Amino acid sequence: MDNSNGLIYGLSEVSFKPEGEESEEVIFGWISQDGLVPSGSAASFTDIFAAQVTDGPVDSIMTDPGSDAFDFTLIQLKADNLVKIFGGKAEADGAWTPPTTFVKTGVMTFRAQSGHSMRIFRARVSKSQFQNGMNMTNVLGIGINVKMLKPADKERRSRVYPPGVDPDTSDTTADGAGG
Repeated sequence: MDNSNGLIYGLSEVSFKPEGEESEEVIFGWISQDGLVPSGSAASFTDIFAAQVTDGPVDSIMTDPGSDAFDFTLIQLKADNLVKIFGGKAEADGAWTPPTTFVKTGVMTFRAQSGHSMRIFRARVSKSQFQNGMNMTNVLGIGINVKMLKPADKERRSRVYPPGVDPDTSDTTADGAGG
């Protein structure tokens, strides 16, 4: 039972488990102080008008259900971690050679300072662009976009867990655990 005040705040950790039998969960490094920024799109509708009704539409048909997504900026750019998340190659001297494409799909979990967690069961993670610039008042980062996709084997795209609830345990014991 959730006894919190329901306020979810303060990003403490972002982890990602790419699809695939051998993959392991990877914790993203430091995220900029902006944390997660919602970046999805609202549903769109087409209004239907009738000649006999002059004061507005008679119906509205959903043409796009919209999407849920988040953006964040990864500011800890260490070669070993970047390889685990996106691929590419970590060189012996610590340099990173990026992959050709920056797109992975898997399970993503956000943990908040408030104790809450949120899991996206099929997240498409992609690099959007470099962020922040390289100067003495900021640090270079990689913009990351996380889009919620429909899982083939689950009804739900995401879950929000109250403080004290472990997502891994909850997902296996929840009502209708497969869905």
